[in-house]
Amino acid sequence: IGLWLLWSVVLAVSLIPSASLLTLFRVLVPISVVLTIWGSIESDINFSSVVLLIATSFAASICLLPTVGFWFVNGSSYGDEIRLPLRPPGPFLLGPIPLAWVLIAGTVIFPPLLIASQRFVYGVVCAVVGVVCCFFAYRSLSALTKRWLVFVPAGLVVHDGMVVADPFLVRRTAIRNIQPAPMSSLGKDLTLSSIGLALEVSLIESVDLSLQINPLAPPEMVPVDSFLVTPSLTSLTLEEAKRRSIPAF
Repeated sequence: IGLWLLWSVVLAVSLIPSASLLTLFRVLVPISVVLTIWGSIESDINFSSVVLLIATSFAASICLLPTVGFWFVNGSSYGDEIRLPLRPPGPFLLGPIPLAWVLIAGTVIFPPLLIASQRFVYGVVCAVVGVVCCFFAYRSLSALTKRWLVFVPAGLVVHDGMVVADPFLVRRTAIRNIQPAPMSSLGKDLTLSSIGLALEVSLIESVDLSLQINPLAPPEMVPVDSFLVTPSLTSLTLEEAKRRSIPAF
């Protein structure tokens, strides 16, 4: 019953591509894998449980693909703009992101099971504590899905609240080229140590960038001649740049 309810919610979410629903989609789909493994342990493992485990694992893998993120974030884009999701910060993959998912998954799974087994006090306490933790965990995960490199008619925008104080617009005529960043690049690193190929956006002349690395400190204005970003779909980024008459290699 839990899996069918979960499937219904995920189906509804998948039919409404939106940047605000991407986090919900990627949180709920992997939960089905946990429930399937748990159910297989609690009951006799048979052919049905193996098929279900394969299906849920496949679905969980699909939901984490960069193309799925691209589809969701562009579902709420405006006019002639293309949003390219940025890769999550590397250090976040080593603990904060899995921990946030575990908190949300635990809140979805355990309170209903405790209440169903007539452990009402434990179930209510687990639900209350879980909801409070989920609020902060879900908000943090949502912030990661709102980090984009956006192609707009005027040029290129870095939309990343974890790095820049305000969306950073670079006009198309001010961009020298976009290319894979060499190891010796001196460009301003806006990748937050993301894992993957970084792209370097070189500018014709220096511009001021308002950095907001520390949310407790005031923004810092820094002149930059080039900067580094790590979009999840590198090839698509370069193709879109060429399509918009921005030199890309």
